[in-house]
Amino acid sequence: MDTTTTLFAVIGISAMAFMIVGMLISQSRYKALEAKNNQIRMLNLQQRRLNNLLRSLPSSYLSNELRDFLYQAIQQNLKSQIQLLPEKSTLLKDDYQHISEERERVRQNPPTVTKELLTADQASVYRGLLKSLYEFIRRNYETGRLKKEHAEKMIKQVEIKLVETALDFFILTARELLLQNKFRQTHNAYQRALDAIENSPYTAQFKQESMRIRAEMNKVTDEWRSRRDAQSRASGEKLANQMEDMVEEQESWKKKQTYD
Repeated sequence: MDTTTTLFAVIGISAMAFMIVGMLISQSRYKALEAKNNQIRMLNLQQRRLNNLLRSLPSSYLSNELRDFLYQAIQQNLKSQIQLLPEKSTLLKDDYQHISEERERVRQNPPTVTKELLTADQASVYRGLLKSLYEFIRRNYETGRLKKEHAEKMIKQVEIKLVETALDFFILTARELLLQNKFRQTHNAYQRALDAIENSPYTAQFKQESMRIRAEMNKVTDEWRSRRDAQSRASGEKLANQMEDMVEEQESWKKKQTYD
């Protein structure tokens, strides 16, 4: 009886142990699969963002070095996806081949740099994209994927472009406000453009822009002052005319009283 009981106990404990081990293995597999799926989602998101930066930013916003860095990052992204998704490796390898060929073509024949005529909204969008690029470069440096010298060189390029897009945004905003005769807001927009220069570490590189902005701001100030003076004169003349009319009415009333 004791032997039978002991045997059943051992069998029960063993079954329980196997169940626990099975549960642990199942949980481990589930966590591994979940981690893999999360990694794939992050890679897909990163690929879309990198493509957006590469395709959306105007040629004047990306140096050859920055553009090549984006191509290289997309290539590395696709390599990681190929390792994680063997069932889609053929399609992903085709994408990798396509981006590699495109990278080489662009290296041999860089796009012509042109200065686009922007609106304030477009300048704001491009500025947001540049900030994303800045953060991407910085993260790659912090995780050791980029050497310090290379990272600092590209970060400097992006920082200068960020100042340029800030100037584009505030200057275009100022000109739009001026068309609405909003002189105070126009002056404030020009001042914020100057602040963007003065608060950056590249003030010396934007001396000419600073002079042009100050000239435009002074012109707006003079126009604002002239408009206020004209309005004051008009108000004064209107008041004087009203006073004359009132005096004439009083004289007319007095004459009428005297006649009566």
